[in-house]
Amino acid sequence: MGAMAVSGGRVHGSDLRRRLRRMRRRRMGVGASLLLSVVLAATCAGLAHALARRHYARLDLSRDRRHSLSEATLDLLGRLTNTVEVVVLLRPGPELDDALDLLANYQAATPRVRVRRLDPDREVAAVNGMARRWPLASVECLVVAAGDRVRVLDPGDLYEEAPSGAGPGSSRVRTAFRGEAAISSAIHEVTRTKAPVVYALTGHGERSPDDTERLRGLAAAARLIRREGIEVRPLVLSEDAGIPADCSVLLIAGPRSRLPQPVLDMVHAHLERNGRAMILLEGGTRTGLESWLRRWGVEVGDDRVVDEGRTLGGGLLITRFLRHGATERMRDLACVFYNPRSVEPAEVTAGPVAGADRPRVVRLALTSDHGWAEAEYSTLPWVFHEGRDRRGPVSVAVAVERGDPEEWAFGIRPARLVVVGDCAFVANGAMVSGNGDFFIGALNWLLERRERVDVPPRRISPTRIDISRVGLRWLGLAVVGGVPGAVALAGLAVWWRRRA
Repeated sequence: MGAMAVSGGRVHGSDLRRRLRRMRRRRMGVGASLLLSVVLAATCAGLAHALARRHYARLDLSRDRRHSLSEATLDLLGRLTNTVEVVVLLRPGPELDDALDLLANYQAATPRVRVRRLDPDREVAAVNGMARRWPLASVECLVVAAGDRVRVLDPGDLYEEAPSGAGPGSSRVRTAFRGEAAISSAIHEVTRTKAPVVYALTGHGERSPDDTERLRGLAAAARLIRREGIEVRPLVLSEDAGIPADCSVLLIAGPRSRLPQPVLDMVHAHLERNGRAMILLEGGTRTGLESWLRRWGVEVGDDRVVDEGRTLGGGLLITRFLRHGATERMRDLACVFYNPRSVEPAEVTAGPVAGADRPRVVRLALTSDHGWAEAEYSTLPWVFHEGRDRRGPVSVAVAVERGDPEEWAFGIRPARLVVVGDCAFVANGAMVSGNGDFFIGALNWLLERRERVDVPPRRISPTRIDISRVGLRWLGLAVVGGVPGAVALAGLAVWWRRRA
């Protein structure tokens, strides 16, 4: 039978076995060759992946450079020596997409920035654990942390907004994305060697940052301060131990008794050393600060500021804020003050701060033209009396700065002071409208905490497609019928060619 040996009509078994062995060896060779090819391909792919992770190039072809970081941010990230954790607590939406797209650029620039996203609605237990660990004021935010240092950013911190129209009831639209400046500045703050410290004076009936009582406590304000990466500590002044050298800002919040002269001298000496202080005064209380503040160009009235038609929740609604570093957050925002007293610039005629080094006092918040300072505030009803009461607009907050501007270029800081004629506006139960924004804005001005990383905002330019109704109809027909029809015709052409 051909090449096979036949014996008695049967194929030799030895020849069949040899052929089967050759077939098995051939199949094993093909299988081994295939396996080796797969192993080699996987090895090459792994090596290519490892090389791509270490040596890669990114090319940003987007119109607004949304996938590129500024040189200032890249320089900041290149100097990082510790790990920065960024936790994104945002619900699905444009804010989440913009934040994750931006943070992907940070991760591509350095492995020291680690990003984690938590869904506030689905991962409630993890979010509650973070709220116990960090001072989260709202469910939706961005947390930037390094070790025990933390900054919390609201979604509004990532955008610039402007009214959509000229009317008072017009909505607000986002005009620019400033997320890189906000996140880079937060990374700078949490990686600094030393955090700023706010010392809250105690011992004279002041409101306490540890008090959670609704009407008098300042625990909510302290939470806002800590969200900015600033420490808050109580301070009891004595003649042996004055104001600590690491005091970034001295907070005097609503003393209810007269401050002793040694305490006033320590506060004055602190400002003389180009220190910073924020003084929040209670209405109808004599503290000794009133006469001392005249040396710094501030006149605190023994009165009550009234503005008819501008009351909200039993408080005075203030909507007029002059342009200043302390009021940058107050664009189109309002504050509610409770029983405020007037705080105005005063003429400095004598004392160590007179002359060329006199303080510069700027009004921050004013009533409307219909407001006034009521002198007889203990008698109701409050009615304006010409010659006795002072007609508005009346100032309820001022900022003071003293120092030679020519010396600032050499690193000599000016002394700064903010005086507000009300303290209840930052109580736990009074954090409404823009009260917290005004308080934190004034504190950041005292600390000179503008954006630490100067990154220009990325303007949001809406993309519009102008198309007529007829054009839109033809576009719909092309998408719904044209594309599937083209695929069907290509399939028919291939079938006809093969059939032929």
